[in-house]
Amino acid sequence: MKLFRTGWPRIADMLSPLENNLTALRLVAALCVVVSHAALLKTGYEEAEPLAGVMTYTLGEHALHAFFYISGLTIAASLARSTSVVDFATARILRIWPALMIVSGILALAVGPLLGQLPIADYFRDTSWSAYLASAPLLATSGKGLAGLFVDSPLLPIANGAPWTLKYEVICYIVLAFGMVLGGKARMRTALWVPVLTLAAGLWMMKLPPEARETYIDHIARLWFAFGLGVITWQAADKLRPSVLIMAGLGFDLWLALGGPFERPLSVMFVASIVLVFAAIPAAGLRRLTNKIDLSYGVYIVAWPVTQIIVEKAPLLPLWAVMVAAVVVSMVLAYASWTFIEKPALGLRPYIAGSLHQAGRGCRDLFSAMRAKLLRKNAILDSTPGK
Repeated sequence: MKLFRTGWPRIADMLSPLENNLTALRLVAALCVVVSHAALLKTGYEEAEPLAGVMTYTLGEHALHAFFYISGLTIAASLARSTSVVDFATARILRIWPALMIVSGILALAVGPLLGQLPIADYFRDTSWSAYLASAPLLATSGKGLAGLFVDSPLLPIANGAPWTLKYEVICYIVLAFGMVLGGKARMRTALWVPVLTLAAGLWMMKLPPEARETYIDHIARLWFAFGLGVITWQAADKLRPSVLIMAGLGFDLWLALGGPFERPLSVMFVASIVLVFAAIPAAGLRRLTNKIDLSYGVYIVAWPVTQIIVEKAPLLPLWAVMVAAVVVSMVLAYASWTFIEKPALGLRPYIAGSLHQAGRGCRDLFSAMRAKLLRKNAILDSTPGK
């Protein structure tokens, strides 16, 4: 292979979407989550998920770490390229909210009344659908159900459990953007707070015993650790290269650390090293295809309810068939989401960001004019005799 004749590229030379397989890897990670959740939803037991009982984290959780690592690497690069925080925030909002709002609306207004066990009139008399829609913009629907929907689920009648991670991703975006505002864009590559905070998150992960269930703070620590590793990779992109030896070394260390305090952070680091190696493998055709049609986010946000429907309506299907059906249907729906929602929404970025900038300039000009008028008025009063 050309890669092994010429050597591994620097990370800095891989940051263009045409020079890496990160979009394809995001799709692979999303499909791993689908498979892991299919086992969970089919059986009702977390122990049924792939890698459960073998490692602390399941296949879906490892895939989630890959998501957050890739996000840290690409979002740091995006923030550095953005003309302003407004431009950056606009891009993030358009990437996450439009598709999620429409999927949530379809669940609450169509899937719930049509596939649930309540009569349609009774469904809409219940407040669960309106509470679900109100929670969607706040990224708070992951633990919520809809009246009469999925009540026979082997797990819980949760309408869509997968997007629980989105609020943590937004927190990571805000922390990174806030750090850039305070330290300045020019200092982003040398900002020490990123590795310090990431190290602190890794140390926090080590304090948890392998069988412990994570709290809200534990989730933040774990997901920031993956995201922060991605940001650190971007900071050192001029010097770092993917390495099979490092990947193998981390895999060996992880094997030695299974069941111990180092397993959690080493798991994330091992996944990060896998991402870098596979992101660098030349695959021009795959890159063009996945950059043109990005199914990863759509798969992630539709697969849970799709799997719930399959499990409920076809309870005799074996687990492997549930997995295959969930993957196929989710990819079809994700294609529709990308074509009709996500891609058009992202196309609005320059117009919305430009309008917001224009509105901001208008507000500043209005404030300056009012201030100048007030100063002139005070000057006139001060110069009036007897005043």
